Amino acid sequence: MRESLVAIGKILKPVGLKGELKVKLLTDFPERFEALPEVSIKTQEGQTERCQISRMRYGPPFIYLMFEGLSSREAVAHLQGGVLQIPQSERVSLPEGGYFRSDFVGMAVFLKNEDCIGKIESIIETGSNDVFVVKDGERENLIPALRTIIMNIDFKKKRMTIDPPEGLLS
Repeated sequence: MRESLVAIGKILKPVGLKGELKVKLLTDFPERFEALPEVSIKTQEGQTERCQISRMRYGPPFIYLMFEGLSSREAVAHLQGGVLQIPQSERVSLPEGGYFRSDFVGMAVFLKNEDCIGKIESIIETGSNDVFVVKDGERENLIPALRTIIMNIDFKKKRMTIDPPEGLLS
């Protein structure tokens, strides 16, 4: 069985003429790219390519990458919009009680009365606190990641229980 992959960056666009790519970080550990020899790239078409990193530089809040054998703007154009992925086993170790944002995606969200309001589709970073985007079909709710709202999180069961204030849910 193949190990699952986790996203650590999203390719925004080619930069310059020599195949450099601007990458939005999807990790809290940008220094990981310094020692990373290769990544898997899932293209927008759903194909997966393994690419050897030949050059990396910081340009906060982004990083810029070049890959072996891809030395022109045309050679990397098909990677635009792709997602950089690594095996889950290569994630950075966290301290006890730590978590990755990606651990929340797909988690079912329940009210304290056990009604399910949907699953976490994504997380919005606001600066003061994260906000979970919870979807159930067409209905979307934005749930602030606050201790006053979140009652319980069970990562093993991929389940969160919340007690939202009146008027928060649509």
